[in-house]
Amino acid sequence: MTAVSRDLAGNSARATEVEGHGVFSVFDGLMLAGVTPQLIATFCESEADEVDAWRKGDTQAPMGRVVFLTLVLSHMVDELVRTYDDWEPASKAWHLHMQECLEKGKKILENKEALNQGAPAGAFRQGERFFGEWLERDSVKDWSREAASRVALGTDTTGLEIGD
Repeated sequence: MTAVSRDLAGNSARATEVEGHGVFSVFDGLMLAGVTPQLIATFCESEADEVDAWRKGDTQAPMGRVVFLTLVLSHMVDELVRTYDDWEPASKAWHLHMQECLEKGKKILENKEALNQGAPAGAFRQGERFFGEWLERDSVKDWSREAASRVALGTDTTGLEIGD
């Protein structure tokens, strides 16, 4: 069954619903985790316009890239948990903001993993290879820590403002 969903920016996106799970975009999860659309394009070694078309549902993203971005989202959720655990004392609003980002990110990840189950084996191998290469670059560039800090500092890409 094909369904239309709306991403965080309000754009419609077509996706296949699996076993009654709602349709969630890996792009929404990455945005919640502080990963900007430009960074996603950099991660995928693609043009920003191409990634934007995937995000909006205008063109279908290659399954290898979808698997790769799902693995990146999983890594980013882990990084948000580490950031939350390591952060100095903060306001209640900050804790609520981080908890909401974590809960939504985990929910999107769970649904995306369920949707990915029907992917061909080659897509999983390709996504895992892309992810391994990305991890090496992330260890040098520190993208994941930067994105998690962006969320923690209230300058995430969701447009939410947090305060005391």
